Amino acid sequence: MRVKRFFGADSRQAMRLVREELGADAVIVSNRKVDNGVEIVCALDYEGDETPKDFSAALKQADQGDALQQELDEARQRILSGARFDTGMTENAFQKKARLRQWGLNEEGHSDREAATHYTSEDSWPTASNKKNTSTNAEELAIKAMQSEIQGLRDLLKEQLREKDGVKNPTEALVRNRLLEAGFSQSYVAKLMKLIPLNGDLDSQSAWQLVLKRLENELQTLDEEFIDKGGVVALVGPTGVGKTTTLGKLAARYVLKHGADDLALVTTDCYRIAAYEQLRTFGRILGVSVRVVDENNALDLTLKSLRNKKLILIDTAGLNVRDPNLQSQLGLLASAQARIRRFIVLPAISQSRVLLDTYEAYRDAGLNGCVLTKLDEAVNIGEVLGLVLEKRLPVSYTTNGQKIPDDVRLATPSTLVGRFARDVERSEEHDG
Repeated sequence: MRVKRFFGADSRQAMRLVREELGADAVIVSNRKVDNGVEIVCALDYEGDETPKDFSAALKQADQGDALQQELDEARQRILSGARFDTGMTENAFQKKARLRQWGLNEEGHSDREAATHYTSEDSWPTASNKKNTSTNAEELAIKAMQSEIQGLRDLLKEQLREKDGVKNPTEALVRNRLLEAGFSQSYVAKLMKLIPLNGDLDSQSAWQLVLKRLENELQTLDEEFIDKGGVVALVGPTGVGKTTTLGKLAARYVLKHGADDLALVTTDCYRIAAYEQLRTFGRILGVSVRVVDENNALDLTLKSLRNKKLILIDTAGLNVRDPNLQSQLGLLASAQARIRRFIVLPAISQSRVLLDTYEAYRDAGLNGCVLTKLDEAVNIGEVLGLVLEKRLPVSYTTNGQKIPDDVRLATPSTLVGRFARDVERSEEHDG
């Protein structure tokens, strides 16, 4: 038996190398992604216990992918050159169905598109008088139909190039890859796919809407503002995530609604002088009391001295998840006699690995929810949204700027999932 390993920038390139060297009788023994592309191990005269994927079928898929890619490149080039839509391009039933469904076209709309695009050479351009009678709406529909057809080609090509884990349903494969690329973990995506059986007859847009609706149902948010409930609330999280600024926004929000008399601010950050100074500045502007907890002022005594306040907001030290002082900071909150609700602050600009490490470091502190910050700086909120969904962590507020108190909002599933959907759409438009 002859076995050889092939490398390529993508699956099509790797399989083309196999075809040139081993021919169509080779079989795939393994197929995996590597740093610079794809690695495929193939063999001739394979005699393994399990029957591997038939290589001729894989070659056929690669040939189809080449044809789709060529057609896509040609269509994109026509758009860039300003050419009219050529009805000579053939389309299969899937592409036609996707095009009509996406743009709401019926057969009459389709014939309008054909009527608007019969002119494919300079000799047959319409005269100036005819142009005046041409419907602008028909031209817009033609452009949209062209864009829809290209999107259909892209969807088919993505499904062929990225199909993995035994997923044979093209629509499910497309949705799965879209979530993974947005930053969701493989384990959560696999769980989600089991909850949403996607019929193979569904077009990609309908399937995606079903997934977004399910995400809305899965996402947990608080029905009311925790500042209105009162009590003692601590914001926790590593340095640089926006805890102090967020606390200032919430304090200002409370003062505008309820006045300053029933609010107090407390900081346990003894590591940075600037932290206390920033909080004291907030207190002076808002007209509320500010206390610091240190070796001379115990947390329990400080809270007891503020027992006449309806709401106490605690700003904790921002420490790296591997800082040895982190556990003592969390232990300080745990040792307090008063009931302290804890909300972790998670920045939307962090990578999924960093977000997961942060969550794991603070999880045992007993989290009541989270605040998502820096949404205005994030290109895609998929990574932080994926984490809170997977960990079933309720979202209380979101912040999207530096303005106090304007840039803080009570979180809702529809708002967050809607933002996520727009991020995905923009990302795919940019990649396309």
